[in-house]
Amino acid sequence: MINQMPTVAVLMSTYNGEKFLREQLDSIFNQDNVAVKLFVRDDGSTDGTVGILRKYAQRFPVEIILDGENVRPGESFMRLVYRYADEPGIDYYAFADQDDVWLPEKLSVAITKIEDSDASFPMLYGSNQYIYTDGENKGDRYKEPQRIDLISHMTKNTIAGCTFVFNKALAQLVTEAGRPDPRILRYRLHDAWMMLVAITCGRAIYDKNSHMLYRIHSENVVGIKKTSFSDKINRLKRMLNNNSSNIRMVTARELISLFPQMKEDCRITLHLYADYKESVKDRIALLSNNKIVLECQENPIVFRVKVLLGLL
Repeated sequence: MINQMPTVAVLMSTYNGEKFLREQLDSIFNQDNVAVKLFVRDDGSTDGTVGILRKYAQRFPVEIILDGENVRPGESFMRLVYRYADEPGIDYYAFADQDDVWLPEKLSVAITKIEDSDASFPMLYGSNQYIYTDGENKGDRYKEPQRIDLISHMTKNTIAGCTFVFNKALAQLVTEAGRPDPRILRYRLHDAWMMLVAITCGRAIYDKNSHMLYRIHSENVVGIKKTSFSDKINRLKRMLNNNSSNIRMVTARELISLFPQMKEDCRITLHLYADYKESVKDRIALLSNNKIVLECQENPIVFRVKVLLGLL
């Protein structure tokens, strides 16, 4: 009996991506040893993006969602997860940015690594990337393996969502739990949320090898991008925006509330973030936790100042 190839739902959010979209679509439909179905939500493009998608839909399994609403990447990607978590015939899910280029083995390598672990758990795979700029592969983005522990990912997510492949158990888990506070998807994005759920309720695995070209250009919507001085000023303004302050506290509270089945050690750690503003005792408990302070991927002095000022 011939083993049937796994079917992967590739989830893509597009926004004015006509310049590089065709190259990415070609690489997605040129994947080895998997069947691909592409589900695209357009986030309000005003260029030729939708026209390109419609042409590909005439030749490939592409479903396009057009609601005209611009909700930004985090919310847009998660709407796709929520919509297709129970899609019949889907074995795995993958996020795709509109402007990268996937190597032919990208999906099959990820699926093999998931199945070599334990695919019955909610599982998420992430990997390294090749930096791709001005039409040239500049080599691995990271020279050292990236961390996949809770403490590091409460501060920042260094593993890009465009490398993620996850199983149906994880897609259904995040969907059944309900939507988190909108600030999480706005300021931490979809990949941070998916990674944190996988770490606390299932398992995340990291591949130090690269299987995609991660394009860097001035029009990147998320991730690394070429930035001007004004871009840096706007980023500082966003950091000072009260809506994005205390994002770690908000994230911790949402994880605790939505996922009562999470691992107990993760729950204990998250309560330190969630409760630190409740009393002086709770604030001291977080400040005195050397594991968090020293391993949080932030300067220990800066971290302690944020705790003292209630800005974590």
